[in-house]
Amino acid sequence: MILDQIFRLMIYPFQELIKLYQYGFSVMSKENRTLWIIAVIKLFVMFGILKIFFFKDFLKTQFKDDKQRMEYLQKNFTEIKK
Repeated sequence: MILDQIFRLMIYPFQELIKLYQYGFSVMSKENRTLWIIAVIKLFVMFGILKIFFFKDFLKTQFKDDKQRMEYLQKNFTEIKK
C-alpha cells in the first residue's frame, strides 16, 4: 500500500510531462511537426551513426586495462597546461 503510493508519487511528474508533450504536439501545425521530425532525425544521425564510424574508443584501443586508462586520464586532465 505505502510502496504503491510512493511509486505513484515518483511516476507523477513523468506522467504530467508526457501529457504536456502530447497536448503540445496535438495542437502543433503540420510545418512545426515536420521541423521537429527533421531535428530528431538529425540528432540521431549526429549522435548515433557518426559516432560509430568516426569517433573510435581511444582509451580501449590504446590501453590494456582500467588501471592504465585511469592513470592516463588523471595525468592528462589534472595537470595545468601553460
